[in-house]
Amino acid sequence: MGGVDLQELFRRLPQQMDAASRAPESLTPVVVNAILLECESLSADNNFGLRMVELASPSDLGIYGYLLKNAPTVGEALEIACRYYPIFYLGATLRLSVGRRMAKLTYRTKASSALSVRHDNEWSLGFFVHVIRRGTSADWTPASASFTHPAPEDVSEQIQHFGTNLQFGQATNCIEFPADVLLCRVNETDPNLLRVLIQHADGLLDRMQTEEELADRVRLLILEHLDSGPGDAAGVARKLRISVSTLKRRLKQDGFSYRELRDGVVRDVSQSALRETQVPISEIALRVGYSELSAFDRAFSRLAGMTPRQCRAAARKIR
Repeated sequence: MGGVDLQELFRRLPQQMDAASRAPESLTPVVVNAILLECESLSADNNFGLRMVELASPSDLGIYGYLLKNAPTVGEALEIACRYYPIFYLGATLRLSVGRRMAKLTYRTKASSALSVRHDNEWSLGFFVHVIRRGTSADWTPASASFTHPAPEDVSEQIQHFGTNLQFGQATNCIEFPADVLLCRVNETDPNLLRVLIQHADGLLDRMQTEEELADRVRLLILEHLDSGPGDAAGVARKLRISVSTLKRRLKQDGFSYRELRDGVVRDVSQSALRETQVPISEIALRVGYSELSAFDRAFSRLAGMTPRQCRAAARKIR
């Protein structure tokens, strides 16, 4: 990862890395900065935070990245980013404010750190510059960028990511840009289908926060990778850092099977999309992991007791 030997990183920071592997969203700014500074040392890269911007993708960020990836416009992506930021990191806040001409994205940590915060600041805001570039251009930069940390000796890489209007040692970390950038499209996803996906994610997240059942965590991971194909339990087990056999055993103890959970997610998302949107059935099929419409027809009929077309027709009659 960015020239960092992860085994050596675990050896140097065993407690911090153990916490990062178990519950990365709950890390404190002190722990985050300790890890990033050690990464700088191991990689011999004094711009390690910016390197993380280049290496990271929404797919690496779990359900948070999944929701970002499905946003149709820059504005909706940033609104989702702010709303769901605690899923990714409880130690900070992200806020989007929009005026008539300009918009501002502000990043704040909830606690101070005696360690250098430069890598965290530059990675956090740089990631969202990267998100905006999906809807603008590969060399897009904000109108201005401010950071709480002191300026590095060489700011050439910072200029590549954030433009020439840079300010350091400021009260907040933020980027400012023209408000019309928020309208740029980053994804051709139907807005109504995005709403269906967010509703299902919200429901699962709410249940996890109140009950913390393994089955709901598994459903959330299934939803996250739903469009990548039928798949199996191996990927989910890796995310949970347990073996497939342990995953299946624990689900069985709770009265579930992996296939039952995946079928339930496919059925619920498909039914909601068919009833609440006019998205073509072929696109819904792709969204739930079926490249062949005939295979989706068979699977949906088995799960719902009717074909996708019958489900949509019934919803129209009710409306």
